[in-house]
Amino acid sequence: MTTGDQPSEGLEEAKRWREELRAYVSLFEEAFDELHRAVTEQIGKSTVRLRSHYDYPIMSSLDSGFPTFREAGALDPDSPKDYVGTVSPRGLLALFDGAQPKIALPKITELASFLHTHVIGTALDLEKWVYKGKVSELPVETLVRDAVERYIHLHGLGPIDSKLRFRVIWPLISGSFGGTLQLRLVVPIAVTHFEFDYFRLSERSYIARIPKRLQLARARMSTRGSGAEEMVVGAATHAFISKDWSVNDIDKIEEVGSALNQISSNAVDEADSFFGALRIATGVNTGYAQTLWVPQGWALQYFCDLPPVYGTTLRRYPSAFDNWAWRYAGDTITREQLIDVRRIYGAVVGSQQERIRLAIRRLNGCLTRDDAADSILDGTIGLELLLGDDDNQSLSYKLRLRAAALAVLQEDPLYPPAEIASKVKQLYKARSAIVHGLRKKASHKATEPSDKSNEAERMLAADLLRFVLKVLLDHPQYLEPSKIDEGLLLRADQIAKQSVDGG
Repeated sequence: MTTGDQPSEGLEEAKRWREELRAYVSLFEEAFDELHRAVTEQIGKSTVRLRSHYDYPIMSSLDSGFPTFREAGALDPDSPKDYVGTVSPRGLLALFDGAQPKIALPKITELASFLHTHVIGTALDLEKWVYKGKVSELPVETLVRDAVERYIHLHGLGPIDSKLRFRVIWPLISGSFGGTLQLRLVVPIAVTHFEFDYFRLSERSYIARIPKRLQLARARMSTRGSGAEEMVVGAATHAFISKDWSVNDIDKIEEVGSALNQISSNAVDEADSFFGALRIATGVNTGYAQTLWVPQGWALQYFCDLPPVYGTTLRRYPSAFDNWAWRYAGDTITREQLIDVRRIYGAVVGSQQERIRLAIRRLNGCLTRDDAADSILDGTIGLELLLGDDDNQSLSYKLRLRAAALAVLQEDPLYPPAEIASKVKQLYKARSAIVHGLRKKASHKATEPSDKSNEAERMLAADLLRFVLKVLLDHPQYLEPSKIDEGLLLRADQIAKQSVDGG
């Protein structure tokens, strides 16, 4: 809207922003061309040594079909060359090459000065890089250096193609604005194979084979302090991917790394909902050891030809995976199984019941905890969330009846009602032994094997919780236990009594 012939303040601001953006792009292109020219000239000199990116990851395949990674190393012929390092060495090399005269790059200086004095560069926070009244060029030089290095690795040392150059520099320009940055959540699925490259789960989520460059990019993330085995972290061919995530209200771009190199609770819920659905539908032995944030249309830095990626390493997989699981084929998920997973996943994310989310979390914990006794407690807590009520009297008996009632409803030959009731009774017997039993006498044998006494009950707890979740997600009208009592309990009561009388 305007008043008379005068543009509104908003229109003036938009016009100023467009002008600054055009200037930013133009100056970045000039700085890019200047550095690219300096690099090609240096490489052409016989006295210049072309070093390698020794920390570039190399991927190979195990007999199991899972990938494994190593660093290329300085002498490895497969190690990519550090082209920009011939003009602007990085890290310690800058100190060792101190005798080399610094090549003047006035266009980078001009770009740094522009960003320091214009609103469009505010999020770069260049004020902190001013010393004795002079703006340091380092942050801006790093952006240009990353862009040139990436361009050469993607498109070679030939003449610059302006369209390809723009594709490289525009994400860096977009990322430097701050504000709202779009992301995808990528969760590699550990030690699990799939019979397909892509499978859509919903409008905003799918399973897909991990592209090679993203595999290499995630291999650069440290596992230090996570408790996750590095080989398990690497052993993933496919990932669960969720779209339409964002990090908002970024005032300084240095905040982005610290915000994204960790996992938020809502992202954990998203991942756990998928893995819960996968376990409910298939019973597969799976998990995850990494969560990744992949920028969409923006970047803050590049490393050679690899996509920018943030994230963290964590331990959300069965402890048995640490025992060389990456060397074996593991479970394979078929497309037919994924159709069931999609249905269950849709029911999980569409449910407004907090008890479903909590029970899914308990199921995942039941199958990934190191201690089997803790896993059994996870399983029983999950059952109580779904089948219990405020009256704790005769809790195990009521759970037997209600679980058997759900078995009557489901009519699955693998889960006959009498057997379900008997299994719940068996599980609560194990729970009672854990809660009220005596502690096992400690041994001082250095070679004492791990305690496997509760492993069978762990799997029983997980199987029962999987079954109950599946039935209730298929028949959400019974998520209120009183509805089970009113609609199904009469038949189940007879079955459960037969189970009790029989053993």
